[in-house]
Amino acid sequence: MKKIILIALMMLLNACSGGGDSTAGTADGEHVWSEQVNTIDKAKGVEGILGEAGVRQREGIDQQTQ
Repeated sequence: MKKIILIALMMLLNACSGGGDSTAGTADGEHVWSEQVNTIDKAKGVEGILGEAGVRQREGIDQQTQ
C-alpha cells in the first residue's frame, strides 16, 4: 500500500513539474516576461532623460534668480 501511495505521489510531482514544457518561452527563445522587461528598461531611460532635464531647469532658475 505504501508503494502505491509513493508511486502516485511521484507521478503527481512529475505531472506538476514544468519539465521541458514549450509554453515556458516564446517561439524565438525569449522568456515570457521579455516584453515587460523591455518596457521597464525603456521607462528607466526616460527617467534618466527627465532627471537631466530637471537638473538643467533648476540650473536655469538659479541663474535667473541671481
